[in-house]
Amino acid sequence: ARHSGLEYAIMTGGDVAPLGRDAVTEMHKTFEWAENSKSGLLLFIDESDAFLRRRATEQISEDMRNALNAFLYRTGEASDKFMVVYASNQPEQFDGAISDRIDEMVEFSLPNEKERLRMIVHYMDKLLSAKTNAQDIQIAGITEETVLAVADKTEGFSGREIN
Repeated sequence: ARHSGLEYAIMTGGDVAPLGRDAVTEMHKTFEWAENSKSGLLLFIDESDAFLRRRATEQISEDMRNALNAFLYRTGEASDKFMVVYASNQPEQFDGAISDRIDEMVEFSLPNEKERLRMIVHYMDKLLSAKTNAQDIQIAGITEETVLAVADKTEGFSGREIN
């Protein structure tokens, strides 16, 4: 977001429900910001499926439905004033109107063994071996085989889980 040249806002899908009736107003404020911005706005919505769920099959409150409708109204046409980036572990739960508005979908699959090994070594260096003002951590008995075994045992882990 910082390198895009756009102003940016970061929210989570879970940020909307606590707003209650104010969610619609806040949604419109966000898109008014985009319209008035000289450079435009990148809106990043993490865990976006929590907010942008199917209206037909999910039980959502009237306030959430209204907020979703306001979002759909504001994103109904292409614009050079904003870009929305959705992050979700469950994109299949998106409302159909949201899916229709997504131009490109990028899947980040789970890391393979080589990638897990690289992450483990990176975090060992960063967190255990790096010089800091704290007392040194002694690493003893950790062999290359031990690290390879950890990489093997973390099959199915995401990068966030390894971190």
